Amino acid sequence: MREKILFNSGWQFYYGEAGPIHKTVKKSGGLGGLTSVLPGERGEAVKLGPAGKFFLSMIPAPAGEENALLEMLLGSDLKVSLKGWRAVDLPHDWKTELEYTPEKSVFMAGAKENGVGYYRRVFSLAREDEGKHIAVEFNGVCRSASVWFNGCFLGDHYSGYTSFGFDLTDLVNYGDEGDNVLLVRADTTTGDEGWWYEGAGIYRDVYLVKTDTLHVDTWGTYIHLDKLVKGSARMIAETTLVNRGRKTRSARLDTVFSDDQGNKAGSAAVPFTIEPLGSLTLIQEISLPEPRLWSPETPVLYTALSSVVENGVTVDQYETSFGVRTAAYTAEGLLLNGKPIPLKGTCIHQDFAGIGTALPADIQEYKIRKLLEMGSNAYRSAHHPADPALLDICDRLGMLVIDENRLLESSELRLGDLRDMVKRDRNHPSVVLWSLCNEEMIGGSPQAARMLQRLVGELRRLDTTRPVMSAELLPPGGELNPEYFNIFDILGLNYPESPLMGNNLDKVKAAYPEASYLNSETASYFSTRGAYADDWERCQNNNFGSRFSMMAPGKDIPNAFGAGGTARPEQALGFYAANPYSGGVFIWTGFDYRGEPSPFLWPAISSQFGIMDTCGFPKDYYYYYKAHWTTRPMVHVMPHWTWPGREGELMRLRVFSNCEEAEIVENGRSAGRKTCGSDWTEWELPYTPGVLEAVAYRDGKEVAREIHKTAGAPAALVLAPEGWAEPRLRAGGTAVVSASVLDGSGNAVPTADNSVTFEVTGNGRLLGLGNGDPADHSADAYPVRRLFAGKAAAIIQAGTGKDRLVLKAASPGLAGAALEITVR
Repeated sequence: MREKILFNSGWQFYYGEAGPIHKTVKKSGGLGGLTSVLPGERGEAVKLGPAGKFFLSMIPAPAGEENALLEMLLGSDLKVSLKGWRAVDLPHDWKTELEYTPEKSVFMAGAKENGVGYYRRVFSLAREDEGKHIAVEFNGVCRSASVWFNGCFLGDHYSGYTSFGFDLTDLVNYGDEGDNVLLVRADTTTGDEGWWYEGAGIYRDVYLVKTDTLHVDTWGTYIHLDKLVKGSARMIAETTLVNRGRKTRSARLDTVFSDDQGNKAGSAAVPFTIEPLGSLTLIQEISLPEPRLWSPETPVLYTALSSVVENGVTVDQYETSFGVRTAAYTAEGLLLNGKPIPLKGTCIHQDFAGIGTALPADIQEYKIRKLLEMGSNAYRSAHHPADPALLDICDRLGMLVIDENRLLESSELRLGDLRDMVKRDRNHPSVVLWSLCNEEMIGGSPQAARMLQRLVGELRRLDTTRPVMSAELLPPGGELNPEYFNIFDILGLNYPESPLMGNNLDKVKAAYPEASYLNSETASYFSTRGAYADDWERCQNNNFGSRFSMMAPGKDIPNAFGAGGTARPEQALGFYAANPYSGGVFIWTGFDYRGEPSPFLWPAISSQFGIMDTCGFPKDYYYYYKAHWTTRPMVHVMPHWTWPGREGELMRLRVFSNCEEAEIVENGRSAGRKTCGSDWTEWELPYTPGVLEAVAYRDGKEVAREIHKTAGAPAALVLAPEGWAEPRLRAGGTAVVSASVLDGSGNAVPTADNSVTFEVTGNGRLLGLGNGDPADHSADAYPVRRLFAGKAAAIIQAGTGKDRLVLKAASPGLAGAALEITVR
């Protein structure tokens, strides 16, 4: 039966060039060195059969010099050691361990040098595994990956975003034949795929997969809706089977659907015969009675179990999660299950504070839940195929996804990447749109049109259930190549609300009134969490609106075109409200990310477009979107109310609320009750230390209140779980814990910048730290981090087994804090 083993632990890592390690060899399996067993590991560095032993006997070597003879004959390096290597677990991003650099060539990509890293994994397989099909699967390695196994070179993979794997079956050592050695070289010097921070190394999960030689192929099932008829759904199950054995096999494919309670919901069976080393695709029609449709409000998942049964024995089972839903896009926007659904989306790069791009699934879920709490219902994976672990979470939690192809090229290499993305991700109900490209320089050209036609043809051969789009920057005049434009189901326009684009959607809509459009990227608004004035030296942007410009960075350009970013949030949502046919919005971005530090230059090292910072801590405009995208009563007032030395100074207050009226109360006195504006409501008050309250009303009744208290001197640290209710973690689980400071009365100090030392004891470890400061150059894994705007984040991971861990925080002059976490 099939075993899929998570292969994330037990790796060794070396930063730098450990070679040269050859890819070609004089004799089979003769590379040796790091690609094979070393002293202390079981087995022979170079396997010798009877022929090889006879050959060597013809060239006598002095006792103890046999390896030297092999090196001379084969060109192998059999004297290497593991000096300088260290143990790591995956996922792992080795760029987080490097120092920041002002080198211009990497400035936009996170200010970390490119380089090479090696990963080595030694493992054994039992003799009982002989005769099975053995494969290794990588969900993502950044960047150019080269892979060796047991003295043989397996191949290269060039995309840092697509999944890939290799068949190991015939190369495996079984039982007493010795250990197996898997070696991976990750090279980021071969050229970037994006202009943002991409990380480095094996940053996504790895699996070892054991199956019968007759089995369902990798990504071998495709479950999709054919038609909704009264009381049932007619589903199509396409299953690709492979026979890696040496004889013809006859068997039966059983496909059984189960609902989310485990109850059988439909089935089909079909016999088949498959030739040696052959493959075939079987198509089954299965009726699903009274289907529960997947949607953001009801993310109901079904399971398809594909069983290969031979002579009454099940030799393979392959499980596929799927949802039942329709997705179409018309001139009115997205129709999900026939109902219009405005897209309240964000664009996301995949890194996170403290850990770079090496995000465990728990951190992916933390990010998705923060977006859902804000009221967002859509996620654009910008600008690359999404992590399959992320898509699993979006399926389960009800987040819609635009899954994006990396590049507009129809070379065989890029066509392969596209096929892999579609085959891997097409069962995910959360994926409602495919995007083929983003802001390509050749967009609209005849060459681009030819390549797009090929890409769309390949995509629709694999999936016809989702609309296809692109994300385009059109000239301000709205000029459009109809041949290019008509290839898509949807024309995605980036920043149509911005003066930079000349509001070109109106011009394009007038020329093509029946076409479908989407605001695929909007806003790009600068802000720094906790900052209420622009500060060029500290690389900070005012949350009320920055005077700095994306188009002409500088510290004294208050009236520059594009100041504050490409467009304000109010412009983005206002544009969609005025043009509802444009589908919704995808705000750039949901979270700050490393790289692209516009509008600043060095020492800035991360972007400031995020609605949240790199730790997932909300900025003030998080509540602007929440006020527009949620209905549960809420109110938020900015800024905080701790301004020592500024007593009597007139302060600007801005309130975001989804209620009818709002009131500001200062030290028990009302400063006025106002009808809430469509974007915000503002007051001006002289600053008086004490208590500032924002109160929201519906139908004249108070329904929400937020309180800011003036804080005194920092007195004590406090640790709090972020996004999880109780201090409990599953074994191996990962979580974010915030650190902040209280004064002597227990009030949060929003301006605290104390240096804090973190320590994890017991059954767990500290993965990394962050604080959201866009110019902080602290090492991610270093256990000391300064608070920024009163907060820092610790990313912790529980060990295996049931036990407990304790996260401790200490700072000179402050009472320390400890958070005890049960591991279950």
